[in-house]
Amino acid sequence: MPNTDPIMPSPAPLLAVTGLEVHLGARRDRLRAIADVSFTVARGETLCIVGESGSGKTLTALALMSLLPPRIAVTGGAIEFNGRDLLTLDAASRARLYGDEIAMIFQDPMSSLNPVLTIGRQIDESLRRHQPALARAARTGRAEQALGMAGIVDAAGCMKKYPHELSGGMCQRVLIAIALVNHPQLIIADEPTTALDVTVQAQVMKSMRAACRQTGAALLLITHDLSLVARYADRVAVMYAGRIVEQGKVQAVFGAPRHPYTRALLASIPSLDTPVDRALEAIAGEPPDFARLPSGCAFRPRCTLCRQRAICADRVPPLLADPADTYHLSACHFADELIMAAPAGRTALCR
Repeated sequence: MPNTDPIMPSPAPLLAVTGLEVHLGARRDRLRAIADVSFTVARGETLCIVGESGSGKTLTALALMSLLPPRIAVTGGAIEFNGRDLLTLDAASRARLYGDEIAMIFQDPMSSLNPVLTIGRQIDESLRRHQPALARAARTGRAEQALGMAGIVDAAGCMKKYPHELSGGMCQRVLIAIALVNHPQLIIADEPTTALDVTVQAQVMKSMRAACRQTGAALLLITHDLSLVARYADRVAVMYAGRIVEQGKVQAVFGAPRHPYTRALLASIPSLDTPVDRALEAIAGEPPDFARLPSGCAFRPRCTLCRQRAICADRVPPLLADPADTYHLSACHFADELIMAAPAGRTALCR
């Protein structure tokens, strides 16, 4: 795994998101769903964004792809890709960029593929749009190559089939192939294995990771599955209530979490040696309602570390680096107390 910095992992990061803000609704009653989100992705790196449902992971991905639904808009910050601010590009420039240099894999393959077109036709459409100079034979060869990289053995046979003739795992591999076919520099994958069983999940992730390594593409993986993060990511960013509350190298974050939410997430994962009669640990309370976020730290009502401290209610904790590890950032007023407390890290997940 590359040794990378979560703020500036290379002199020129491929993707740099700075102070991203996303609001929902009309001007008078709009709600802030994404608040001051900043991260980078280096070339060839895998960064995972994790968190509970509703934490803002998918909205962040959709903002990067200019795919936010109506009445949801980016209201602040910058998204720079290869030095270009995506938020300032015109529609024609974005159309050339998305699907070519930046590709996205959605979580539901059956709703992402056109049911009345063959797989070959759907891959060919992407190639014709972004590689118009390629001859038909070259496009066919490129499509078969992409399917092969995605782990499909009989690529030629697969191209003649319709989505309903393939399993869920095969359809997900097709989406990976469509994302790879134009040789993008960045792939954004939003919960790509959610609907798959554990065995197929591992196969799909292995194929996607291998394909990214073969092409040199960076991968931004959106997931709630910490085992996938431990196995495939270089770095991880933990989101809660629309903010990044911790980020760093996977080994550091999982081994010594510096935010109570990260610690609670890791503690909720049972291990193979957990006694069968022991109750599973759960995070107290409910995920936050964006219409009624608490003042100060959004995790305060569920946090065992808070203990009614005034600073937690009065101030939003900034995302600051660990003095002993500048690559490891956390947004907790009392992050140092977690290190002094009983260990709750899960370095075994990273093996």
